[in-house]
Formats: sequence, structure tokens, C-alpha cells
Amino acid sequence: MHSSKTGPRDPPLQWNDENTLAKSYSGLKIDLVMWTLNAESTLERSLRSIETAVPGSVICHRCLVDGGSTDTTRVIGERFGWTVVTAHRRGIPFQANQALDLVDTPIFASFEQDVGVSPDWFRILMPRLLSDPRVAVVQGLRAASGSQYLEAIDGYGVRHGLVPPWVYSIDNDLYRTDAVRSVGGFPLDYPMSTDGALRNILFEKGWKWRVYQDVVSEHYRDSFSKHLKHVVMQSAVGKVLWETYPEYPMNSKLGRFLATPLIAANIASESRHPGVFVAFPLLRGVKALSRVIGSLSKKYQFIEVRTQS
Repeated sequence: MHSSKTGPRDPPLQWNDENTLAKSYSGLKIDLVMWTLNAESTLERSLRSIETAVPGSVICHRCLVDGGSTDTTRVIGERFGWTVVTAHRRGIPFQANQALDLVDTPIFASFEQDVGVSPDWFRILMPRLLSDPRVAVVQGLRAASGSQYLEAIDGYGVRHGLVPPWVYSIDNDLYRTDAVRSVGGFPLDYPMSTDGALRNILFEKGWKWRVYQDVVSEHYRDSFSKHLKHVVMQSAVGKVLWETYPEYPMNSKLGRFLATPLIAANIASESRHPGVFVAFPLLRGVKALSRVIGSLSKKYQFIEVRTQS
């Protein structure tokens, strides 16, 4: 997740059972979209979680834009009732925009292939999207599942309110379709940071993007080492450093860095996984080093991401 201490505190509008929910949304239909590539290891779990979280009575279309998978991704998608189309061009922003072109409802939801949606996701988030016409996007958090080290690190952050206030993603979101289309869809300039670029543009146009910490979905991560590789790809290879100002000044960064051993010890103790004492500093070190590598590239791009009040 791109890296709220406290997220927006809107009234906890929600419904307690599917029958009440269906009556409240009588006539409302939304489209579901997903972009995939060789997703067979996680896709079935992800689609099953969506089935649990989103009432069938509100779903209009389910569209999966596949980037040319060579495994059973397409078969799994079709088995769950999704319309599977082949991407014109591989990559999240390109597949996301192709999916957006297929949407014909005022609201749509987007998911990635490795996210297990919280059972409460739709029930809690949809009322919050509808409560304010200037809210373009609502989403919950996601926490790692599958790697004991990442589970311990993410779980500690969620439980202790340590998730930074600029966290966002595009893999468990509800959107107002006209809002996303009004800014030209998903930006193509930053393929590995499409979510941050879209968020900034929506803010500039007066829209709101809300992230709520009381809805936590699973982010399937089967390997700590694979996650480290992802971090390097995002910060070093992608050559984009997401910064925050003034919410995250240098003294705050330094303080967090110096506190790393203490935090690592607390996480290791609380989770009862001693290896986290090494894994957590390693993760932070790799993030810092990969961003330095990115900043030394001639193609390096610095982009500010500000928290929305």
C-alpha cells in the first residue's frame, strides 16, 4: 500500500444485514472491474471475497481486463461470472482505463488480483461515498496476509494507529464514475504510481478521496523477499519518489528512522516472531536505499502527495 494516523471520521453509516442493505439501495447498480496478469495463485480467493462483500443485487457488470495471462486466470474469472477481455496494452493504468471504458454505471469498484476484500467493505464504505457528493473515492486499508513478517508489521501499524495519513491505493475502492472520467481517467505518466497521480489530480479539481481505517482488507503476500523486490521496483526502477509536505518533514523522517530498532523490538515481542527484529529494519533500509537509487537517476521524478483534510 502506498503509504491515515487517523483517517476521516465520518458518521459510521452502515447496514447490519443484506436484506436491509438491498432495500436501501433499491435500483442502485454498480460495475466491478479488475485488472490481472497470471493471477491464478490469488485470484480465486480474491473473487470469492468480493462475492462475500458485495451483494449480488447491486452488481450490474463484472469486467476483468487481463494482460495476457498464460496460466488459468481467464478460466477462474469466467467461472466466477466475470466477463474477461484482453488488454489492448499491458500495465495497470492501461488496463484500468480500458476497464473504465466498459463501465456504464454512476459508481464502480476496482480491485487488484491479490486483495481479499473485507466482508464489511461495501456495507460500510458505500454509505460514506453517497453521503457527500464531492467525495470521488472511498476505500479501506489493506494489511499483508501470508507472510508472517509482513503480517506482524502491518498488523502492528493498524492496531496502534501508526498508518501514515497519506496511505491510499486503487485496489479496494469505490468511485464516482463521472469524477474519474472528468479528470481524464487513470493517469498514464506513472505506471507504478497511478493511484497517487490520480489522487493528486482529483484533489486539484476539488474532489475528495477518503481512506478509512475501520475497514481492513487482506493483501496476499506469500513471501517477504518478493515484497522487498516490489519495493525496489517501485522506488528505484520506477524512479518515482512519493513525498509528503508539510505532513512528513525531515525531522519526522529522522525520528522514525532512529526509532526503528525500538519499534522492531515491540513488533517482534507482540507478534512473537523474533525474526521481525531483523526483518523490519531490513524493510525500512531497502525502502530508503531504493529511493536514493531512484533519486540519482536522470529520469528521477519528485512528486508531492499531500494529505487531504
